[in-house]
Amino acid sequence: MTVYVDHATLDTIAQSFSGASSELDGVAASAPESIDGGDATAAVLGILSRLMHDAGQLVVGLDAAGQAVADADAKYREQDVETADALIEAWSDHE
Repeated sequence: MTVYVDHATLDTIAQSFSGASSELDGVAASAPESIDGGDATAAVLGILSRLMHDAGQLVVGLDAAGQAVADADAKYREQDVETADALIEAWSDHE
């Protein structure tokens, strides 16, 4: 186990999740407004409705994951600064 956190990697991961969320959300505009499936229209609309709902949940989940990674990275950075400040202060007091 290591205590090293690669902030650039965490930034990339957060952006990847957020970008995937935005891209998937943009696909919603291409969903058909109506379907002529004959006798199967109701079934096809039901399937499409479920797919759209699930895709919407995926958009929300991806965005939340991106935000969680970004928040964790910010906390790591904040803790690094606090630890460095405490170490500098302790070292200064020691001299």
